[in-house]
Amino acid sequence: MKDFFPLKVIFEPARTFAGMATAGWAWPISLYALSMAAAAALLAALPPHFIAGALEGAALPPGRGFFFYLTVSLAGGGILTLFSCALLAAAARFLSSGRLALRLPLAAAAAGSFGILSAAVQGSAAMRPAGLAGAVAAAAFAAWAAWRDRAIFPALLKALLALSALSLAGDLAGALAALAASERAYAGAQYFFAIVSLLWLAKAVAAVYSTGGARAMTAAVLALLGGMAALFLAFNLGLLPQDVFQVLLLL
Repeated sequence: MKDFFPLKVIFEPARTFAGMATAGWAWPISLYALSMAAAAALLAALPPHFIAGALEGAALPPGRGFFFYLTVSLAGGGILTLFSCALLAAAARFLSSGRLALRLPLAAAAAGSFGILSAAVQGSAAMRPAGLAGAVAAAAFAAWAAWRDRAIFPALLKALLALSALSLAGDLAGALAALAASERAYAGAQYFFAIVSLLWLAKAVAAVYSTGGARAMTAAVLALLGGMAALFLAFNLGLLPQDVFQVLLLL
C-alpha cells in the first residue's frame, strides 16, 4: 500500500511531486475525474438548504442533478485548472529568483489589478470592453506562461491534478458530515481540506521548481487568487451562466 499513488500524494507529497516529471498521466487524470464525480454526486445528494447553512453565501442551482454537476465540474473545472496552473507556473518562475521582498509587490499588484477589474465590470456596460480586453489578455498570458515553461509545465499540471486525492478525502469527510446532518462538521471538513490542499500545492511548486517554501506558498496563493478573479470576471461579463458559476465556486 505504501506505493499506492493516492496515498503517496497524501503522505509523501514532497517525494511524490519531485518525481512528477517522469510519472505518467493515468493516476493524476483518474484522480481528477474521480474527485469531480464524487463532488458532483455529493452536490446532487445534498439538499440546497444544507449547503446554504454550511457555507455562508453558497447556493446550489435549483432543478439540477448529478449529470449537470459532473459536466460543469469536468469541463469548467478542467479549464479553470489549466488556467490556474499556467498562472502558478508564471508566479513560480517569477518568484523563484531575486529578492522576494522586491518581486512580491509586483506580482501582488498584477493579481490585485486583475481582481479589481473583475469586480469593476459587474453591472457596468462602460467597463465591459475593458473587461473583455482583460479576459483576452489573461488567456494570452496564461498560454504564454505555459508555453514558456513547457519543459516542466506537464509536471506541474500532473501535480495539480494529483491533489485531487485530497479532494476525494474531503468529499468523503463531507459525505460523513452530511449523513450526520452536521452543517458545522461539513463546513469544517471543507475548510480543513482547502487549507491542506493549499499547503500541498506549495509543496508541489517547491518540488517542481526547486524553490523555497515561502516563495512556493506565495506563488500558490497568487495563482489561486488569479484563478478566482478569472472566474468572477467571466461571470460578471456574462460569459458564464449563473448556475455554472455557482457550481464552480463550490469545487
